[in-house]
Amino acid sequence: MKTKFALTMALAGSVMLVGCSDDDPVAQDPTSKVRVLHAVSDAPAVNVLVDGQAAISGADYKQAAVISPTVGSYSLTVEGILPGGSTTPVIGPADVTLEEGFNYDVIAVGNLATIEPLILADDGALTDANNVRLRVAHLSPAAQAAVNGPVEVYVSVPDAELSDDGVLSFSFEFKGVQDPIEVPAGDYRIRVAIPGETPTVVYNSGAVSLAAGSDLLVGAVDNTSPATTDGAANSPISLIAVTSAGQVLELYDENQKAGVRVVHNSADAPAVAILVDDSVAIPSLAFPNVAPGAAINSYAVIPHGTRNLKVSPASSAVPESAVIDADVEFGRASAKTVVAVNVLADIEPLVLEDSVRSIATQASLRIVHGAVEAGTVDVFLVPTAEGGAAATVLNTEVNDPTLNDFEFKSNTGYLAVPEGNYVVFITDQSGNVLLKTGSVSLSSGGVYTAIARLAPEDNDNTAGLTLLDDFAGPV
Repeated sequence: MKTKFALTMALAGSVMLVGCSDDDPVAQDPTSKVRVLHAVSDAPAVNVLVDGQAAISGADYKQAAVISPTVGSYSLTVEGILPGGSTTPVIGPADVTLEEGFNYDVIAVGNLATIEPLILADDGALTDANNVRLRVAHLSPAAQAAVNGPVEVYVSVPDAELSDDGVLSFSFEFKGVQDPIEVPAGDYRIRVAIPGETPTVVYNSGAVSLAAGSDLLVGAVDNTSPATTDGAANSPISLIAVTSAGQVLELYDENQKAGVRVVHNSADAPAVAILVDDSVAIPSLAFPNVAPGAAINSYAVIPHGTRNLKVSPASSAVPESAVIDADVEFGRASAKTVVAVNVLADIEPLVLEDSVRSIATQASLRIVHGAVEAGTVDVFLVPTAEGGAAATVLNTEVNDPTLNDFEFKSNTGYLAVPEGNYVVFITDQSGNVLLKTGSVSLSSGGVYTAIARLAPEDNDNTAGLTLLDDFAGPV
């Protein structure tokens, strides 16, 4: 059977749609709509194969895409993308039959050890163009583990009490799906609660505007956003609303905060104070330290929205003495690392958007070039077992750079790295070794950040690394 795809949109990061075609006309062939959603928080990005052909490539967690195959029977496979680009099947091959007049959702659910497809079908009919059509699904194994039973979902106007008349409510467990409901377009509040005589609300969306004519899949998924140091626990879930075209909007609990941490990476600058909206947040931070902490989820609470950050000498922590003055946008539930880089005369902020999501198949490694003194460098990640630990001089005939021509202020994003022990070499453009670490262990599921800086004068290396997240300490 030849498969013909009428491709629509993928509005979710790096998702790509791949079509199969031939010379036959397809205009008369009836098609169905299939919306595919990745809802497994610890799984890597995936490819979706239909009859062995790639239909969707690189769909990551909380990303969706839409394909429109002709009606008929197909073999569906979802394959995880491993470090290095190899793949392994995680779902299927599974036989599915697509019928004319129906829309389908194929949702990857569970965790990596238990991943499975949740397949939904309905006609997508909207009885009134002024309404909004909702299908609500429980897609969060983390919430199931936390509650150990069903949850209650309430959909209401923003100022309603849970017990008020007219509040829509239903109860379901993990993988449960509410039949489609229609509500008039307008502003609503969605709450998720643990059942009881007085339900305990564990998620509150705040006011959400729903537009007329929308057809939304609303899913409760694992909340993988960074935590802050104020002691308040994040909701175990966030909600994602997926449109019929595959657009994804994420809704966090209205009380979830943003977070920030600061790295002093300017070797010739004195200890500094950090001011947020002209109030002192960190009174003294010396090179090469991190505040409030380097460990994963060690973020200071900061209100979401645009915040003014100033860095001034710790000896005079006032706005007028600021050497860095920058407005930084903090989204709800976001976390950023602000790195003070460059020499004192040219000191500037390097703002990094952080992720703490654990992916079971890889170590997630981010490398940041924060050492202006080093210029453009090459970075080598050499497996310890291949002689890296014992080497005194890097064998460039054997080892290719992991990062070639890596410039000051460059940031790799989170690289998928196989679990193992490695030695990190940093060389200048002439091949001179600026840094050689000892053996560094990277574990699957770990999240690691390494920021290059100048090494202390009593160190054998010219460059050093400030290590964050799941790393143990500086190098």
